[in-house]
Amino acid sequence: MNWKKIGIILVIVLLLTALSGCVESGQDSTQPTPEEYPLTIVDSLGRNVTIFKQPERVVSLAPSNTEILFALDLGDKVVGVTEYCNYPLVAQEKEKVGGFSTVSIERVVALEPDLILAAGIHESIVGDLEGLGLTVVVLDSKNVDDILENIILVGKITGQVGVAEELTASMEHRINAITDKTKDAQKRKVFYVTWHDPLKTAGPGTITHELIQLAGGSNIADDAKTKYPVYSLEMLIERNPDIIIVSSGHGAGGPTVENIGTLLQDRGISAVRNRRIYEIDADLVVRDGPRVVDGLEEMAKCIHPELFGVTNE
Repeated sequence: MNWKKIGIILVIVLLLTALSGCVESGQDSTQPTPEEYPLTIVDSLGRNVTIFKQPERVVSLAPSNTEILFALDLGDKVVGVTEYCNYPLVAQEKEKVGGFSTVSIERVVALEPDLILAAGIHESIVGDLEGLGLTVVVLDSKNVDDILENIILVGKITGQVGVAEELTASMEHRINAITDKTKDAQKRKVFYVTWHDPLKTAGPGTITHELIQLAGGSNIADDAKTKYPVYSLEMLIERNPDIIIVSSGHGAGGPTVENIGTLLQDRGISAVRNRRIYEIDADLVVRDGPRVVDGLEEMAKCIHPELFGVTNE
């Protein structure tokens, strides 16, 4: 019996078995493993943050961060969210740590998180949380590219790089499918309503403003000096938008197609005269998370229904 040949065969079999196990388990060599921690990343505030181990208990201080975590299949690791984290529905079952801008540090600490995902609005309490020995990463997106980068960053931090890359690739594909159709289309004038009493809109520097542009529209408030300015009725009449898009989801008393139509009736505005007033879920076009692409698709159908086989009546 040739023991040397038998030994070689056994080694080959063992190697093939090991490789097969990696493939079957879906292991991705690009994903961080526990052996690659600690790792240091740069967050949206330009801060160097060290992640000492793969996070197992995560607190989200913003609805957009919560949506990113669940989209990356990390829902089971989320132990705390805000009162405004309403998507997906299962997120509402998590422990609450306060409102979006009224976070309770005591509640956060009680959950013993090994990672906190904050937003730019929380800059003032980041130092307090870190002073208590907690690891805080701030995510703040100024545009769609930032959203994609932050999803990849969360994937890197949590060991879900492969999932994050698949998600962002899908998002980019959907974005390109929209912009390929709208890039050469006539730029229709759009007015986006964030509130009606007083009349408010979204200006430059907002995700909503960029979505209007990507969807083939021209925001009539593109020269506003603030992100969410009060907009005069006189200016609205003068600029005469072709499309008016009303943000919904503000609860009772918020802007609706009906009350905006009533407010602007008999004003000679094209959008009103041609019944081009539409409603869109504000969460889709304000939150800097994965559903922003859903918002872009809805926005594009409102502005250029003819390009997407939609009849808006």
